[in-house]
This record gives sequence, C-alpha cells and structure tokens, in this order.
Amino acid sequence: MIQNTSHFSEPANKDFPYSAKGRFGRLSYLAWLFITSVLYSCALLIVMLLGIITYATYGATMTDIGDFLSTALGIITAVLFVVVIISAAVLSIIVSIRRIHDLNKSGWLCLLFLIPIVNIIFGIYMMLAPGTQGENNYGPPRITEQTEKLIGILYCVFLATTFMFYAGFMTFATAFSSQFAELQQHTLIEDSTQSDSTQYQINEEETEHAASQPTV
Repeated sequence: MIQNTSHFSEPANKDFPYSAKGRFGRLSYLAWLFITSVLYSCALLIVMLLGIITYATYGATMTDIGDFLSTALGIITAVLFVVVIISAAVLSIIVSIRRIHDLNKSGWLCLLFLIPIVNIIFGIYMMLAPGTQGENNYGPPRITEQTEKLIGILYCVFLATTFMFYAGFMTFATAFSSQFAELQQHTLIEDSTQSDSTQYQINEEETEHAASQPTV
C-alpha cells in the first residue's frame, strides 16, 4: 500500500528571511526592518561599550585616533564597527529587495535609496503599495506570520507617531523662530527710537545752554 507522504514535505512558506530570494508583504517588510534595526542597535551598543573599555584602559596615553588604533582593543573596536555598519546595510537591502519582489519589480530598484528625496518617496511607496496578487516573476506570495503582523503594526504606529511628533516639532520651531526674529526686530527698533530720543534731548539741552550764555 502506497502511503501519502505529502505531510513530510517542507512547507513552501518556510524560508530564511535574510535571503534575497522570495517576497515580503508590507507587514513582513516592516517587521524585519524593525528586527534589523534592533539587531543593529544592539551590535552598535556592544561596539560602543568596547570603545569605552578601550579608552578607560589606555585613555591616559591617547591623544588622537591614531593612538586609539595603535592598541589591540582599538583595532578590534574599529573592525567590529565597520562589520556592524556593513552587515546592517546588507540586511536592510535584502529585506528591501524581497519587498520589491512582492511588487513584481527588480531588486535593483534599491539603488533609488541612494538618491536624496527620491529615497523618502520610494520608501513610503514600499511601505504602502500592495503586493502582486498570486504568483509573480519572483514566486508565490509569502504568508505573513502572526508575530510579523504584530511587530509590523507596532512599528508602523511607531513610525507614524514619530513622523507626527517631528512635524509638530518642526512647526513649533518654525513659529518660535519667526516670533523670536520679530521680537528681535521690534527690540532693535525700540532701542533705535530710544537712542534717537536721547540724542535729541542732548541736542536740545546743548542748544538751550548755548542760548543762555551771555553774548560778548
């Protein structure tokens, strides 16, 4: 008797998130962007702590970056810093490529992130644009896991809140700067008027004093 072995096969949806092959929906994209940011922050914190330890150990003899890199700990710190930066950039690019694949477009569009202003518009488009329905040139759609949905939604709320806070802060800063400039201008006008008034009074007093002197 032939047994059905389909349940032993590997689920198609199971893949390695940090692989450029495959697709990411909107929430999966946001979730893995957040996870990448957390990993980057933790790794950078470790590098910073190592730098602090290096400075605490050899700080008395350090006067510039050359002295820092002349120590073993300094070299390790510098190398780890470069590795962390490059790794974070590569992982972010991979996550973005998978999201672009979901839109049935080439991953080379990631190069748009190198163009100022265009990168912001393209980033917003990637977060909001719905993916291709069904299978496209880059494979079938990837099912978004519940954990990814939760993280993606929370990260989306965080980004929206941060944007609104930043917009409000910039509006307040612009208004405050304008009012401060007007106040400075008003103060300068008052000082100028007061100075002119004082000078006029001095001139009047000198004229009266000259007129009161007896003519010879």
